Amino acid sequence: MLKSRFGNAVAITCGALLTLNPGTLAQACTGGALTAADGGVAVGRTLEFGKPLDSQIAIWPAGSQFTGSSNRGKGLSYTSRYGFMGATAAQYTDMILDGLNEKGLNVGLFYFPGYAQYTPDAKARQERTLAPAQLGAWLLANFATVEEVRAGLKNVDVTAQVISLLGEVPQVHFKVQDASGKSIVIEPRDGQLLVHDNPTRVLTNSPTFPWQLTNLTNFMKASSAYPPPITVGAPGAGELKLVPFGMGSGGFGLPGDFSPPSRFVRMVFFTQNAVTTPTTKAAVANLFHILNNFDIPIGVARPPSGTAEVSPDFTTWTSVSNLKDLTFNWKTFGDQRVKTIDLRQALAAANGQLKLLPMGSQQPDAVSPTLNVLVN
Repeated sequence: MLKSRFGNAVAITCGALLTLNPGTLAQACTGGALTAADGGVAVGRTLEFGKPLDSQIAIWPAGSQFTGSSNRGKGLSYTSRYGFMGATAAQYTDMILDGLNEKGLNVGLFYFPGYAQYTPDAKARQERTLAPAQLGAWLLANFATVEEVRAGLKNVDVTAQVISLLGEVPQVHFKVQDASGKSIVIEPRDGQLLVHDNPTRVLTNSPTFPWQLTNLTNFMKASSAYPPPITVGAPGAGELKLVPFGMGSGGFGLPGDFSPPSRFVRMVFFTQNAVTTPTTKAAVANLFHILNNFDIPIGVARPPSGTAEVSPDFTTWTSVSNLKDLTFNWKTFGDQRVKTIDLRQALAAANGQLKLLPMGSQQPDAVSPTLNVLVN
């Protein structure tokens, strides 16, 4: 049996979490999904951080054993029902930032700074406790659908635990998507794991998910179609015909900055207006094009002047999962070529053992490989 390898947790109370500076590490991620004409779902996201996380692909077979952590010793121990794979944070092989399992369930971890309120240690069931970063692996290991996830969350407590990689408690929420097209958002609030239906299948960061949905009302008139010409004028003053400059005028008024609310609105607009592709594989390609719009070049999203300890956000990698064909597809800052792993093949090759694969360079000074084209 395999055993998880999670970094040592450092005790911290839920109350102390709220005193942490949410800007200690810059973080911004954007996720969404598309459904193809063949019924398959493609779900993807960007991963932004103020420093490279050196993510790897972890392949966990069914039957792997995991032990969660708590601030009072060992937490939840379990054996995975399903095989799964996903992108890790450095050597934390059961800290899955984004991944899918053999039933077509996708789980993505997104930063939630200033709003995460975990279960206090005094109220947590130690034998049912996980660190925030361990919840994604537990979901992928044990559930096939969002409804199973919804029912199963009552059996786990998530407490505020520092991880050494960041030197702080990761304040996070989760987007869960299954192969049927259903999606939910899980947010730790008031010591509970609140579950929200997610008809948009979009998630970014703070504030809370219900607020993000309400904010969409401000953009109800946004349209992918450009407006028809109109005539303005007054009696005796003549008339002036106003004609749109061309394609793209329909999206006029969409917010263009990199804040989480603005990215949420744009991703809903892009995914709601995307043309339905004939196959899920084509939807994967289309979703990569959509996610390109949320790629953050290093330096354009930075902390205020004088905040020396915080680095600017940049997109370290982008991933898209095919929930029909069970493939995980990604590209990194240092290698913009899309790479693909077939989950079934990966689990067979793992031969019952945890297998780690490199994702590619994620350093901010990396140069993407180029291919020289010879002309005869």
